Amino acid sequence: MISKTLKLSVLIIAICAVSFTEAQERQRKHRPSPEELFQKLDANDDGELSLDEFKDKRQRKEIKEETLNEHFKELDTDSNGSLSQEEFKARKEVMKQKRIEEHFSEMDKDGNGTIDLDEYKAFVENHKKERPQRKHGKN
Repeated sequence: MISKTLKLSVLIIAICAVSFTEAQERQRKHRPSPEELFQKLDANDDGELSLDEFKDKRQRKEIKEETLNEHFKELDTDSNGSLSQEEFKARKEVMKQKRIEEHFSEMDKDGNGTIDLDEYKAFVENHKKERPQRKHGKN
């Protein structure tokens, strides 16, 4: 029987590997930090995001108005009609945690709450296939 310590160690290693993979991907794409994104959205530099500021910048992606309203309400935890940087960052952290949980669930094929080496390898190989390969050198 595998000890709980060993199972926990495998889980921690898997989460670290996923985090490392995500960090590498972020470096390639240079996703803006929550602070950078907040600053870009805060058009009048008052330290708060109004619903109009949120909609104005986000509508470039052709998101429906009702979807924008729903997203804004989820972010606006104190319901004051604007987003503080803390509210914005808190939501980003929740989304990061959800991604980790989704990756873990995806890796744990047999649903036993742990990830064995075969499950981990299959996950990594699957994600290698999904990601386009970077081209090295000049064509």
